[in-house]
Amino acid sequence: MSKVLVWISIVMLAIYVVKTQYLASKTWEPFRDGCIAGGGTEVQCNCLSDYVHERFSDNEVTSIMRMEKGDSAFETKVEQTIMAGTLACQTSGQ
Repeated sequence: MSKVLVWISIVMLAIYVVKTQYLASKTWEPFRDGCIAGGGTEVQCNCLSDYVHERFSDNEVTSIMRMEKGDSAFETKVEQTIMAGTLACQTSGQ
């Protein structure tokens, strides 16, 4: 029985390490911090950061934060996503 518990512990530790080191977004907190610096509340910026990260990859969020110009379709998608996210985070009571 103790061997089973040891193996379960090892598997859970491995899952935790993979999740925290490889699956966590590297841009979520910097995006949120930039939002707060722009005048948003912490709750609104947490909501907006979640909203944006559900729709864009980390690489895309990095280019958004650097204000890199992409094609016009991407710029339009960014503008629409930010506007929709801002409205969703205001109206959802967050």
